[in-house]
Amino acid sequence: MERTRQVIGMVGIGQLGLPIAVNLMQAGFRVVGFRRTDREAFLRAGGEAVQSPAEVARAADVLLLCLPGEEAQAAVLDGPDGVIGALAPGKIVIEMGTYTRECKVQQALRVERAGARMLEAEVSGSPPMVAERRAALYVGGDEALFQACKPVLDAITEHHFHLGELGSAVAMKLIANTLVAIHTLAAAEAMNMGVRAGFAPERVAQVIRQGAGNSAMFTIRAPMMAARAFTPAPGSFNTLHKYLRLGAGMARELGCATPLFTAAAPYFLRALEGGMGEEDISAVIKLLEAESFSPRQDGNFPLE
Repeated sequence: MERTRQVIGMVGIGQLGLPIAVNLMQAGFRVVGFRRTDREAFLRAGGEAVQSPAEVARAADVLLLCLPGEEAQAAVLDGPDGVIGALAPGKIVIEMGTYTRECKVQQALRVERAGARMLEAEVSGSPPMVAERRAALYVGGDEALFQACKPVLDAITEHHFHLGELGSAVAMKLIANTLVAIHTLAAAEAMNMGVRAGFAPERVAQVIRQGAGNSAMFTIRAPMMAARAFTPAPGSFNTLHKYLRLGAGMARELGCATPLFTAAAPYFLRALEGGMGEEDISAVIKLLEAESFSPRQDGNFPLE
């Protein structure tokens, strides 16, 4: 099918779904979408808004679902004017939400009973990374279906990887997000140490990211820490909480030793408990600042 004639449907055109939709439109796809509120940015970008998930499913050749959790997903699949009842043979569903492997397998069975086919495509990257086509897509499902969907995936980002059967993509996403937590806390630790050593925070952010100590999270979040720009949040503590829970569960099931993740996760949970849920996870630096003590006091440093 010609790209310009293929219709992509999107249910979930919020913080992450919107830049995905924009990338698709810029690549020449017609994009039809549904969101209950705040559709203006989607419309301004050239999207076509309809009144229900079912309308999106009926209009689309390929349907992307980009929803924040299993409750929202269930409402879209099964609620009034839901997706499942509107699917037909030949349709393709790409599930972009992060849920358990069991949830995705059950969803795929339901999609297949309707005559359609399903891939999972986990997004690894912040909304700005998606907008700049620097994010990665981890894809699970049938290899032939992955190949058929490559024009759509290419339009979102050139960095996409087919990892195996359904469920493999969410496993890789959880591995990646354990590193997000670890590297963000490490960036906060470095920024706090730099400021306490007498450097301007902007200088620490500028210099460290040019050397061997840099990471993707330092590049993104050290400038946010320096500017104290914790809202609006490209990645909030509320959002990360799901990945911490699922990642810890996967590590337990696999019997993995996770010393760094085990040390890092409680900081993000404390931020949630402290009412910081809507702030970006870069705000974890505030916890380290609060824990820091006068240089004249004795610390607990095992290398001394």
